[in-house]
Amino acid sequence: MVTTTQAETAITFKSYNSFEDIDFVKTTWLTMLNKCQHSYFTSWGWISTWIKSLPANLDVQFIVAYREQEPVVAFFIGSKKRNKHGFLPSRLISLNSTADPYFDELYIEYNSILFDPSIPFIKDNLLSFLKSLSWDELILPGVSSDFISEINLPVDNSTNDCYMIVDETVNAYFVEMRKIREAGMDFYQLLSANKRSQIRRSIKQYELEGAIQIHEAASAEEALAMLDSLAILHQREWQKKGKTGAFSNKYLFQFHKNLIRDRFDSNEIQMLHIFNEKMTLGYLYNFVYRGHVFFYQSGFNYLVENIYRPGLVSHYYAIMLNARKNMDIYDFLAGDSAYKSSLSTDSIPMYWIRIESSRNRLKLEQNIKKIKHKLEQIPELKNTLMRIIKSEHFRKN
Repeated sequence: MVTTTQAETAITFKSYNSFEDIDFVKTTWLTMLNKCQHSYFTSWGWISTWIKSLPANLDVQFIVAYREQEPVVAFFIGSKKRNKHGFLPSRLISLNSTADPYFDELYIEYNSILFDPSIPFIKDNLLSFLKSLSWDELILPGVSSDFISEINLPVDNSTNDCYMIVDETVNAYFVEMRKIREAGMDFYQLLSANKRSQIRRSIKQYELEGAIQIHEAASAEEALAMLDSLAILHQREWQKKGKTGAFSNKYLFQFHKNLIRDRFDSNEIQMLHIFNEKMTLGYLYNFVYRGHVFFYQSGFNYLVENIYRPGLVSHYYAIMLNARKNMDIYDFLAGDSAYKSSLSTDSIPMYWIRIESSRNRLKLEQNIKKIKHKLEQIPELKNTLMRIIKSEHFRKN
């Protein structure tokens, strides 16, 4: 256990092994969840499945801050050492993730630190503690603009104390379901004329082969079978593009099987099958939490004819289903795909951020990237220099 005390706010940070006492982690995490706003990606359903799914030899610490023995802040920090750019030794730490790309393909979003809103939360307290952990790079994956404002991070890099780099900014589009209900359940009213036309024409074409139906899995076993079917369609389309697809990651696939088994009966999993009498249009895998539906993954049956739009039609039916169920939000999560923006009523930016430990290291990284970019334009010279860089002689000297 590591302890660091910030005397000016009487807050004491303690670090625990995440795998050794899951009951303590659960009790503390649930206490903090009851104190603050949070998303499904920091709910106990997601977090407990994540911890149980990870190899115990990973370095994932559970961090709790106390004030007068009462927990007021909680989060997880994963740590990993690796050589960046092939030769630069780096110790990475990552918020509510492992810092290992293979395990972090889960792609956490709405990532956050849990904290008691009644306690003044000063970012310097947090950064001071994190600095004591000794790291070269702090990764904040999938944090929202709300999180940024809550801990007062300068995403425009206007201050020089954080050495922060925003690697990616992506909108998370969503539908406010009350707007559909206020429109008399006529979702088309909220869409552009072009999008209305596309959906109507596609529905009409599909219904030449029978009425479109949407079916929601009624049990964990049925949801797991639908996940397998979803994965087949998903992989097929990505492999056509020459890419591996999300479900080629065995850890990720098993994680979601575990999540469905563990959380279906808690009404946190929504698996949808959209079909007509002749064919499957698609499958949608959603999380449901406190009136918020998070669309996480899909598998669509794409046909050659452009008039068939399985993604648009599937989401249209899923949105209408959840509007009738009186859900508050249908959230497409991060991604700037045209269908997400065209079906949505609102959006919020999501950030993937890195914080470098020192200005010198930041400059070194920037120079390395410039050199690598120039080398990419001279393949033969690049290969020669990279062999020199990786040689034992270079490393020892």
